[in-house]
Amino acid sequence: MNKSTCLALMLLVLWSEQSATAKMIVFDPAGSTYTMPMAINSKGWIAGFYNDNNFKKNSPGFVRAPNGTITPFDVKGDKIATFALAINDNGTVAGEYKDRSVISHGFVRTADGAITTFDVPKSSQTEPQSMNDSGVITGFYHDISDIEHGFVRTTNGSITAFDPEGSTQTVPSSINKTGTIVGTYDENQSGHNFIRTADGTITTFDPPGAEGTVVFSINSKGAIVGEYFASGTKHGFLRSPQGTITTIDPPGSIQTFPFGIDDKGVITGSFFSDLPHGFVRAADGAYTTFDPKNSVDTNPNDINKKGAITGFWQKENPGPLHGFLRTP
Repeated sequence: MNKSTCLALMLLVLWSEQSATAKMIVFDPAGSTYTMPMAINSKGWIAGFYNDNNFKKNSPGFVRAPNGTITPFDVKGDKIATFALAINDNGTVAGEYKDRSVISHGFVRTADGAITTFDVPKSSQTEPQSMNDSGVITGFYHDISDIEHGFVRTTNGSITAFDPEGSTQTVPSSINKTGTIVGTYDENQSGHNFIRTADGTITTFDPPGAEGTVVFSINSKGAIVGEYFASGTKHGFLRSPQGTITTIDPPGSIQTFPFGIDDKGVITGSFFSDLPHGFVRAADGAYTTFDPKNSVDTNPNDINKKGAITGFWQKENPGPLHGFLRTP
């Protein structure tokens, strides 16, 4: 039996094991040909965006309730797309929208549907990425020279810009309940990771041996996940609150992308073997792989405090994208 056959059998066994205990729901907003769920809160509300009619119309944002009801929404005005990227436990959604000039701006949508737009002062573009349960938002903006810098926006609308020392490009990706922000920055054309605490203190780090690295998510305890590139391969990593870094690679993986971590230390993301698959890594290091039925491309994007996972998948590639919800 060759290695590829062994891997296929292993994945089949893992799929059978997880399907007996986990529930998989697939979904699309009405008329969608491109569904991108991006975030899920602890109550099971999902935020994302979609497109209908093969991008011939505007791309709306959406929220999906735990009962399956999907509500599309748009930032009003002269825009072409609304990208919902984060949702907190209050049901507040944050993200970006693009105007007719394809310029990005930030927005916040409260649970009752009221939308506030914002831009970092003196920016040419504003791109929010993450929001915590207090409503504090982080992301990046472009200055007039198109250089990217980090920002944090408080609930009263006050915005503070920041960069790690020596950074020529700063891209925050995640903020936790304490206001700690993680992200990636470039220095001398090399990618590195940073941690910024709520008081503004910035610490930098890289996985050992990394030739390039990206951080994706931080949980409320300060555990961080991301990816790094070394010797021609992309690996996942977990950085503990104490700073210990562990490589994350599901069995058979040739590329690993851990996108989310919950407060128990459970990690989700995607990995490549024969095809892109989803995975869950338990706090004890045990892996489970999963795919919606007939999927050829599974991409988890977020995991909530209860271990529910959302993301997108495809039946064929290229082909329409569909949303999924996997509950433990």
